[in-house]
Amino acid sequence: MGSTRITIGLVALAAFAAGLAISLNLRQPAQVTEATVFAAPRPLPETSLRDHSNAALDRDSFRNRWDILFFGFTHCPDICPTTLFELRQLSNSLNDLAVARQPRIWLISIDPQRDTPEVLNAYISNFGDSYHAATGSEEQIAQFAGGLGVAYQRIPEGDDYTMAHTTALFLVNPDAELVALFSAPHDMTRIAADYRELTR
Repeated sequence: MGSTRITIGLVALAAFAAGLAISLNLRQPAQVTEATVFAAPRPLPETSLRDHSNAALDRDSFRNRWDILFFGFTHCPDICPTTLFELRQLSNSLNDLAVARQPRIWLISIDPQRDTPEVLNAYISNFGDSYHAATGSEEQIAQFAGGLGVAYQRIPEGDDYTMAHTTALFLVNPDAELVALFSAPHDMTRIAADYRELTR
């Protein structure tokens, strides 16, 4: 029954994401194969979160570097750790770029009840120095995620719960603006090529 609920939840989230893509003003440069690119960059929503070291985060925290945001949770059994390990491969493949152009990888938790800064700090240490994480209250996470069109849902699972969520990657420029997203499944080789093109 739990897996059925998760499947239904993921199908609903996929439908939501498809509708979002249709409703947004998008463009697709011919040389970009994996990214869905916004016709004009969209400012990140105002936010008040905490990072994995428990430091305060706001929109300005995402300035001056390129960032890739992934929304997930530390209790995720498969999709989240797999995606984060793949993002490490992506990050390693971009090491030849100038430091300011190399992406920071962010795990934005959609499970703030369990994902405290301390939990997130221990979790992202498994992936690499370019990883960062953020959490906050349920209301703060909902505001930030909702402002980016990220859908997620708590799914009861016996005496516990899991989370169904959008698996897209969100590319943020040094002006703290959303410029593109990468939908699943993720081909990191092609994403790396797109990243190089979009960050020129």
